[in-house]
Amino acid sequence: MPLTGLPIIDQPEHVEGPVERALDALWRLKRPHFYTLRNVPTMLRLRRRFSLTLLSLDKLKVAVPRGQVPDCDNCVDLCCTGPDAVVSLRLRDIAVLMDLGRAAHIAWDRPATTTMKGVARREADDSVFHRAFPILLRDATGTCSLLTEDRLCGIFPSWPLSCARYPYALDLRNGVIFYAKGCRTTRLADPSEAPLHVRRLVRAVVDAYNARVRDVVLLAMAKDELRALGLLAHVKLDELGL
Repeated sequence: MPLTGLPIIDQPEHVEGPVERALDALWRLKRPHFYTLRNVPTMLRLRRRFSLTLLSLDKLKVAVPRGQVPDCDNCVDLCCTGPDAVVSLRLRDIAVLMDLGRAAHIAWDRPATTTMKGVARREADDSVFHRAFPILLRDATGTCSLLTEDRLCGIFPSWPLSCARYPYALDLRNGVIFYAKGCRTTRLADPSEAPLHVRRLVRAVVDAYNARVRDVVLLAMAKDELRALGLLAHVKLDELGL
């Protein structure tokens, strides 16, 4: 079944603030110019280091057991705490935190990837994005600083893109969206609910990946505008080589 254009499950709506709106407007302005003949040298230089192909829903397969969705109300894992609960931020996430007056929750104290092994750990430690972009602030226990006393996200539904898609994850090489092993608290949704819930999470996976592509293009083409918005203060531009 094609996923494009399908409705999203009902939930509170995120409302864009001024910095996020300006970032979206900047992308709409710069994206068409990136693919012009004039910018071919820039595009080729970036493609040597980054994938710049935006993902499309109709090009992906969803390998999630039918009806399996996270049971957040009865969670025993609490994905907002622990050694693996590190939320990398994109420019959009930074803009949202600025709009919410929560920029103090942007941090650089990324813990070592001690729970990862082999190739996964090396790829994380060597990732350009890993070094260039900040994370959500964590407290001394390794818990997200935005988690409330009721164990709820303090900025939902304006949470970061990687939080919105969890526990769905992307196998980019094979074009497959799968259910991450880190989330064990699942349930079988009602048949009328499951397709909508799955589509929302699938859409969030695509949005989270495409935000990374958008960041690279904007950081290459719109540094002055991003600096004026205050976003470059939270990015280690030298790590990206841009």
